[in-house]
Amino acid sequence: MAGDSALLVLLARALTYPDAAAPALVAECSAAGGWAEPAAAAALGRFAEALAGDTVETMQERFTQTFDFDPKCTLDIGWHLFGENYERGDFLVRMRVALAAHGIEEGVDLPDHLPNALRLLARMAPDRAAELASVSVVPAVEKILAGLDGRDSPYEQIVRSVHAAASGLAHATAGEVPHG
Repeated sequence: MAGDSALLVLLARALTYPDAAAPALVAECSAAGGWAEPAAAAALGRFAEALAGDTVETMQERFTQTFDFDPKCTLDIGWHLFGENYERGDFLVRMRVALAAHGIEEGVDLPDHLPNALRLLARMAPDRAAELASVSVVPAVEKILAGLDGRDSPYEQIVRSVHAAASGLAHATAGEVPHG
């Protein structure tokens, strides 16, 4: 589970708005091939290759273009699961409680922001992580991937890596195929 946790935290960092540490993060993604789950590692490698040599400003522009201009690509997983319905509010409250219980600060994003969910998965008990992955994370990530289809964004590779890691977590821990 330690490798899974390290991968989930790396993916959470890669899905956070790029800052001065972004070039080092890209190098970490490239090096993940030696220890990460194969499908996730391959996508991380493609991400690192696509961003190699980019300035932080270019990474920021690509990130914003990918996730901020089209709601189909938002990283707020509750929106993908529930839209703006009441159930999303309930999901936000449950996520906020779970994040606090596991010592995770929300930061400036909503509690259902995908990087928050990934950090939570990394700290949860295996059975609870499998449930969150299969019921919430995998279905939302599949919708994000559908929104990214046909776009030329290196961040799609990170979302693909998240899908591989979350699906693997659900398979390995729950012993069942996650469904949407």
